[in-house]
Amino acid sequence: MKPLLFTFLTCFITFKAFSEDKKDSIQTQKSPIQLSGNVQLTNNGISPVPAFALGKPALMTGFSIKKGNFSFSPALNYGIDGKPWVSNSWLRVQFPRKKFTFRTGINWSLFFKRTNITENLQTFEVQRVNKYLEFEAATTYKISENSSIQALCWYTKGIDIDAVKSGYFYSLSANISKIRLSNSVKLALKPNLFYIDNSIPFKGLFASGIAVWSYKNLPVSISMQAVKPLIVTPKSDFNWNIGLNFDF
Repeated sequence: MKPLLFTFLTCFITFKAFSEDKKDSIQTQKSPIQLSGNVQLTNNGISPVPAFALGKPALMTGFSIKKGNFSFSPALNYGIDGKPWVSNSWLRVQFPRKKFTFRTGINWSLFFKRTNITENLQTFEVQRVNKYLEFEAATTYKISENSSIQALCWYTKGIDIDAVKSGYFYSLSANISKIRLSNSVKLALKPNLFYIDNSIPFKGLFASGIAVWSYKNLPVSISMQAVKPLIVTPKSDFNWNIGLNFDF
């Protein structure tokens, strides 16, 4: 029932946005293609879903190709040993309406699991990949030029037999950017409250936050992320990391 309801709401928002403003297609045709990306080196690869966390140093890469209201955002994350961890391929469309922006998207995701097997008294590490299909519905409200709030929902469907069969991710977050700490240093904050419900089974309410320090117009920044379990079944631990980021 939940997947059907989520799909219906996503389709309704999409149809409503298309029917209200036909100028979006003209805008898309006139808009130039925008390219951007980010590379992060972190001491601890963590994930909102603890089962998908790496728990080791990681190299995280993400790119975005945007034209008008459409965007394609592939990402590939590795362990520091060079072995793949998570791969995402988000295809999104957004519908701006004054201070509100509605967004829907679909993602083909790969999660690389590491398991140990013993053969002839020797232990080997083997990697298996699980495939997932994710659907997104999000609404962002712009409070000011440098602040906004967002409500987001993901529905995830596992494709393989040994994958997590299904799961929901609900998030309410704020984004506050360009906080001036000095003439040269700026701070961006993203506090977040999210709830997970999947078929492992795993359910939990978490509080998290990301802080990013940047210097003048340099493309390099330092980030810190923390995730605190509030009400979780089964038990989950506090997690954090520090990252060195390069934006282009």
